[in-house]
Amino acid sequence: MRVLKENGDTDYGRKFKLEDIRNVEDFRKRHPLTTYEDYKPFVERVMAGERGVMTKALPDAFIQTSGTTGPSKYFPRRDHKHSLTRFHDVIYTEINNLCPCMGLLQKKVYLYVHPEISTTPSGGSIRSAMAFYEDDVFVGTCYSTPPAGFGIHSLNEANYVHLLFALLDPNIGVIGCSFLGSIDTMMRQLERWWEDIVYDIEHGTINEKVNFDDPAIRSSLERALGNGQPERAGELRCQFMNGFDGSIMRRLWPKLEVLQAIDNSDVWPDLREKYAKGIAFVHAGYGCSEEISLAHSPWFYDDNRSMVFWLNVAFYEFIKLADSEESQPKTLLIDELEIGQEYEIVFTQDSGLYRYRVGDVVRITGYHYNCPTFEFMYRMGLMLNVRYEKTNQVVLKQGLQAAVGRFNGVRLVEYAVAESNLIPKSSSAFEENEDMPYYVMFLELVQDDTSNENKESAVTNANEITIVIDKELCERNSVYKKLRRDGSIARPRVHIVKADAFEQLRQRVIQTTNTTANQYKVQRRIRSVDTLDFMYAHVLGSSTTD
Repeated sequence: MRVLKENGDTDYGRKFKLEDIRNVEDFRKRHPLTTYEDYKPFVERVMAGERGVMTKALPDAFIQTSGTTGPSKYFPRRDHKHSLTRFHDVIYTEINNLCPCMGLLQKKVYLYVHPEISTTPSGGSIRSAMAFYEDDVFVGTCYSTPPAGFGIHSLNEANYVHLLFALLDPNIGVIGCSFLGSIDTMMRQLERWWEDIVYDIEHGTINEKVNFDDPAIRSSLERALGNGQPERAGELRCQFMNGFDGSIMRRLWPKLEVLQAIDNSDVWPDLREKYAKGIAFVHAGYGCSEEISLAHSPWFYDDNRSMVFWLNVAFYEFIKLADSEESQPKTLLIDELEIGQEYEIVFTQDSGLYRYRVGDVVRITGYHYNCPTFEFMYRMGLMLNVRYEKTNQVVLKQGLQAAVGRFNGVRLVEYAVAESNLIPKSSSAFEENEDMPYYVMFLELVQDDTSNENKESAVTNANEITIVIDKELCERNSVYKKLRRDGSIARPRVHIVKADAFEQLRQRVIQTTNTTANQYKVQRRIRSVDTLDFMYAHVLGSSTTD
């Protein structure tokens, strides 16, 4: 009601007579459910500098989406810096509650690459949701990296600097980032760079191969290094000479308590096994560009993967999954949800979005006091649907993992899937005589050190993997099974890609699109012909059409 009152006397508010709404039921009857297309013309006017369009207060930022489910969108934000600070306040308070032995002044590492930030005619900045501000109190006081290190635009250079200053301090308590895969990437880079970093720590230098756009960044960072720390360099050299194993993070940082990020790709089991044994992981929560944080997790990830809604940042409604195809389905309030059921999230916030369908599906898992807890399931925009089978990303991922898991010694690292109707006739992959649609799958696999007779055939014979994947999808999606039985969908085409294919894809996306290194998520559903062609160019072996 506060939001409706504040924004009633705007062009948008007058259109929907927000000031006349008196209660929740009135709001749900008078205001329709919305998507971004409903706001796009209003957003364009606000970005052009018009006042009183969506909110009485002029937005200070326009949050640019990463484009995971399509072209980038732009969302006005009131007091974005405050929202970002509030998010970190809650996250670090929860971490200190979970780890009472950790000191309040103990430094943290935050892996961050500074995105390009532009300005609209209205004076608001165009930025990603998690883009830091230069005068952010966290940058100056909480992190091991000096403030100049948060102005670096290149991922490799930024990670080098974050690692350099993190390794200087054996008392690091938390390592965090937006998505957990960034910590995995950092550790793999450390395996390649550790000798250079140890040399820099010893001598108070920054390797010349680390290039900065602004020479002032190098000067500022070298001043922060001082004259070097030979004793710390010697300690680190000994640890690295002992090799990289599951305990390496604990050996480098004996007081490291927690890794904190969003694990959107289920990276944690492999990361823990390879680098982080004995260290806990805390899920950073759930949010989106439209609202930075809508939920957080007050538990260790291995104990409880559920999250709790932030009830003071948005007004929530929920659509039963069975009704999600309707344009204006009935919604439920937060006290009407059932444990075990899945719902599409709808929310209203104070920056001009009302009854907004973000396209995310959650499953209710229980209660934390009186508040429902949930697990994030998938984005509806990433669903595969070549006929009407609607295979969501949870089903797809489970099917792929189960299929690959049948081959001893072989593990699924990354995957992406396209629908066959995306393949242009000009492509060599186009099948002229194929009338039935199918899934096009790109899998990155890794082999364990131990040998077995199934391993080589799993990696080199994509046909064998295809058969198993097809069976797993049939078991998990009854509609897919029926369509396969009826001959309405063909068997998937599976392509095994090179070991660095998805890393190369990440670099390409960051270099050629608006997606920043902090925002990047693997494109599980391939939507563009360019990305499809890129993946084809990295194929090692493919299944046949038989």
